[in-house]
Amino acid sequence: MRWHTVYRRFVLGRHYRFAREALVPHFFDALTAYAMELSRLGIPRAEEAVAALRELRTLPLPSFTGEVEDVFFSIYAQLSEHWGEEVAGAIRRGLSRNDLDLTAFRAYLRDQVVALLGDFLRLREVLLRVAETHAGVPLVLRTHHRPAQPSTLDHYLLGVAALLERDFRRLRQALDTLDRCPLGASALAGNPYPVDRRRLAALLGFAGPVENTLDAVASGDYALELASALAGLGTSLSRFLTDLLALAERGAFVVGEGLAQGSSFMPQKRNPVVLEHARIYAGQLVGGMGTLASLNHNTPFTDLNDHSTGVLEPLTALLGSAEAALELTRVALEESRFEASLLLEELSPEVLASEAVDLLVRKGVPLAEAYRRVQGALPGVRPELLGVEREELIAWMSLEAFFARREVLGGVGPKARAEAMARAKKRLKEDRKALVALRARVRLARRLLAKGPEGFQAEEGEKATDQQGQVEGQEHQEEPRG
Repeated sequence: MRWHTVYRRFVLGRHYRFAREALVPHFFDALTAYAMELSRLGIPRAEEAVAALRELRTLPLPSFTGEVEDVFFSIYAQLSEHWGEEVAGAIRRGLSRNDLDLTAFRAYLRDQVVALLGDFLRLREVLLRVAETHAGVPLVLRTHHRPAQPSTLDHYLLGVAALLERDFRRLRQALDTLDRCPLGASALAGNPYPVDRRRLAALLGFAGPVENTLDAVASGDYALELASALAGLGTSLSRFLTDLLALAERGAFVVGEGLAQGSSFMPQKRNPVVLEHARIYAGQLVGGMGTLASLNHNTPFTDLNDHSTGVLEPLTALLGSAEAALELTRVALEESRFEASLLLEELSPEVLASEAVDLLVRKGVPLAEAYRRVQGALPGVRPELLGVEREELIAWMSLEAFFARREVLGGVGPKARAEAMARAKKRLKEDRKALVALRARVRLARRLLAKGPEGFQAEEGEKATDQQGQVEGQEHQEEPRG
């Protein structure tokens, strides 16, 4: 067929190049798993197709010429040319590009999200390490952009860590939705051959199949859920980065030498641009949600390019922005320093005025009256206007006393902060262990897939034991990005 040049340029060629760069291994995995399942069912030439696919995947895929419309037909054409049409045709029994494409798309996105979760864990680890290093360092926090109450740097950073931990959970939940296999759904009504869809999912390292076969090819919500989780992450990171920029503005947060830039005109400038660029990427995550929602909005519930091929490029861009935002924020924390003296720049008696109210209430003064008295004693919270001794007021309003009175769960008291840190570290360890287990499951499936039907049958019973060994042996290791 002769394709129109405009269609070739903006659709076929563009999609082929993306698939050739990012999706080819996942197409070969899905086709090999499917051929193995057909071989198990006794479909003629299917076992030969497994061997052919294993050999073919070691060769470079041809560039787009327009002779075939996509990567699947490029693979099919090579199988036909070198192994014959019967071998090539064996893998098409019951197979549709609908379930095949979405299987490859989900496997690709799953790998990207798993890598991103590794980046996320590294940021959380650095955040807790910086918090622990600055345990007890006092600072003044604001409400409504005005000085409010004292806290400590580790208490503040633990609060940020809790916010990001919830974003991690949401991203992990999005991965749970994504981590389901459409293969075996065929066009939409289900495969005409009795393939074991749970086995296909296991061969490809998925947690399980997408149960309903129409849902398997029609659902676009996995992409929408992922975009939503990324938008939440972008919002949270931007708030933290805005705080760091405010501290940097007055010199309380000094960005590392390799992360700041000067001015082409003003020699005195040393701009904390790493924080700005991290916030730019975070903002892109927030904007991406609208794109993914639009691709699903007002579309019929069936197989369409809108929510299948259409989501790949925007999601890939969003995942790249998320990686950049997380990594830039991490290095900004690792390579910069807080200036303790400037963190307390806004400390004044007024910041502790609520403590004077509390002191009077504890002495029996009605709260409303105590509030009025303290307001009347401002500025400076003058003890003679409160009816208390100066020494008593100074001792009561000291930072040490302020912190010591707040030994509630999650409070700024020393013991409460230490306990919160221990809990945060424990949750981080559990999240790391779960991610290592997920990686081990995918790695094991790929190893079994590479061995063919016999290797899979021989090792399938060892899966649980082997996977547990992977978790225990690599509990504290993070895989580098590929």
